[in-house]
Amino acid sequence: MRVDALFENGRFWTGDPGHPEATSVAVHHGRIVAVDDTGGLRARRVHDLGGARVVPGLHDAHHHLALTGTRLASVDVRPGAVRSLTELYDALAARAAALPPDAWVRASGYDQNALGGVHPTAEALDRAVGGRPCVVEHVSGHMVVANTAAFARAGYPDRAGFPDVPGGRVFRGADGRPEGLLQETAMHPLRNAAAEVGDEEIAHRLGLANAQALSYGLTSVTEPGVAVDGSIGRGGVAMHHYLTAVAEGTIRPRMTVMPWHSTLHPPADGPEGWQTFDWGIRTGFGDERLRIGPVKIVSDGSLIGRSAAVHRCYCGEPDNVGVLQLTPDELRDAIVAYHRAGWTVATHAIGDRAIDHVLDAIAEAQRVHPREVRHRIEHFAIATDEQVRRCAALGVVPVPQGVFISDFGDGILEAIGPERSAGTYRMRSLLDAGMVVPGSTDSPVSDANPLVSIHDLVNRVTRSGRDFAPAERVSVTEALNAYTHGSAFAVGREAEVGRLTPDRLADFAVLDDDVLAIDPSGIRDLHVTATVIGGEVVFER
Repeated sequence: MRVDALFENGRFWTGDPGHPEATSVAVHHGRIVAVDDTGGLRARRVHDLGGARVVPGLHDAHHHLALTGTRLASVDVRPGAVRSLTELYDALAARAAALPPDAWVRASGYDQNALGGVHPTAEALDRAVGGRPCVVEHVSGHMVVANTAAFARAGYPDRAGFPDVPGGRVFRGADGRPEGLLQETAMHPLRNAAAEVGDEEIAHRLGLANAQALSYGLTSVTEPGVAVDGSIGRGGVAMHHYLTAVAEGTIRPRMTVMPWHSTLHPPADGPEGWQTFDWGIRTGFGDERLRIGPVKIVSDGSLIGRSAAVHRCYCGEPDNVGVLQLTPDELRDAIVAYHRAGWTVATHAIGDRAIDHVLDAIAEAQRVHPREVRHRIEHFAIATDEQVRRCAALGVVPVPQGVFISDFGDGILEAIGPERSAGTYRMRSLLDAGMVVPGSTDSPVSDANPLVSIHDLVNRVTRSGRDFAPAERVSVTEALNAYTHGSAFAVGREAEVGRLTPDRLADFAVLDDDVLAIDPSGIRDLHVTATVIGGEVVFER
């Protein structure tokens, strides 16, 4: 038999419990046709891997690809890029000086925890950018700071008349005008105003995110909610841009795309209470390159922004128990409606109060319309033992982010204290409860490098060197399994990707050292040297 490609002289970790190690893989028509048993095969292309460690293609289960591209095209003000508010303002001034007088200045990634606990202000941004409209997005993606010209572009000249928004928070000065900082739903008018760009710029941003993903060994990505920020348009327009990018090769990883729940609508002649796309399209529609995933709902805020909905207040803030973006009744009605209509539902819930409401809603959906489905809770951050048990019993897939431990663990410890932090971004207890757990970064909230996230799942040490919920540590193979099989399972694609076995798609990543043999403290320093999708080498370092 003549096959398309033969990859030999490798150390493949297949993820297959029955055959975990292999030295060669044969590929034909994009799929694996043989593992190890390749001696009698002829190939059009032969790749000698030089004894390198190879793992199944890495799959980020919660990665905002479009927003990642937007941030890569923006001024980088993440911790490390800027160390003070002065440096942040200087970076914006430098970008503004290179732009036309009426151009938007966009920046992203600031974290007040790394800036002395203070946020930028509209007036300071005004001075930095010389009257241009400016929006600076928080690293969490759950708040922005906008300047006076940006408010004017959104329809509120001189920052006057901006309303309070249900599910959001507006920080106001003594005169009642916004100071610049907007949280949750309150930020949407400003972020949407800043997001209006043409098709060429959208393609450029998606291309930037694609290049980064391939360099990180990501062969599959689950996009958790398109069109909410307007970065590539809204509703069907966003899907148009994804379809175009996949067709033209601008996006190479296999995409599972979650529509934002506000983009769905009742069908003209369907059952009462349903919400759907046109033609009744729902979760699972598509092909091996681009597929419709769960519908995405956001129930609360962020942990590092102290807006996640919690039962007990944040440390030092006796009146702050976070924000619910939907009332419990609204959340229940939405989840039940999508469940009845055949959708899988993925609900963002970080605080324990929000998690309770989501689990209540899923339980009600299964009571009124029992069916086999893998609903998801994105983040599942501050979770009690009882919530873990309940999540497992309902068949819900929790989607935690390991990399938040090193990126934000110190701030989380300050925000909720060590007792509650011990149950935050769990992993060990989720596996022990019998759940299949995916791996993810929430890029661009954290950098999309899956090896850093795998490192954090194994080591669980904050940036300052403090242990963070050490009882939740997992083994290297368990963390790898999360980033391969676990993420595929979370979107029902485990029969296609996630393991290197015959008939699965030939997606894998080649590493510069053996992740299974090195000191676990060095996992974050590994690099991907090649990425293969469908048997084609799409990235080489």
